[in-house]
Amino acid sequence: MKRMNAVLYKGYEIHPTPYQLRDSGEWTINIEIWLHTGSELRTRNFSAANTIKTKDEAIQHCINFGKQIIDGKLENLTVMDL
Repeated sequence: MKRMNAVLYKGYEIHPTPYQLRDSGEWTINIEIWLHTGSELRTRNFSAANTIKTKDEAIQHCINFGKQIIDGKLENLTVMDL
């Protein structure tokens, strides 16, 4: 899978990783959030059930989704233990 450009946010890297669904042609909301701690890289994957019509819109939704997770605005989704 080709990596999209990462977005730096509050010390974390948000990596959008949407993929296109074969049956509908819509795009998923999937991200990886990375945290560099010294020489160690910690990562966690997150996804949402939403689908988006275009790839560009999906990437933007992925970035916003990551920011909400980092800001602690989504219940049961956290990066506090990375």
